[in-house]
Amino acid sequence: MSLGLPATFQFGGLKRSDPVEKITLHHGDVVVWGGPARKSFHGVLTLKAGQHVIGSHRYNLTFRKTSPP
Repeated sequence: MSLGLPATFQFGGLKRSDPVEKITLHHGDVVVWGGPARKSFHGVLTLKAGQHVIGSHRYNLTFRKTSPP
């Protein structure tokens, strides 16, 4: 879940050389993936300067569900 300033999320493949999809995340957006894609390279580009109601930054909340042993 992305809160605050907009961010560019990059989602690639299993190798760093795989093509990358860029997705703009806005306040309140959620990205969900699983299965084999959970091992894909991913990340967020450097934030652009800006202002949001919660300040000049971004919060990222990550939730994971693990399988029982």
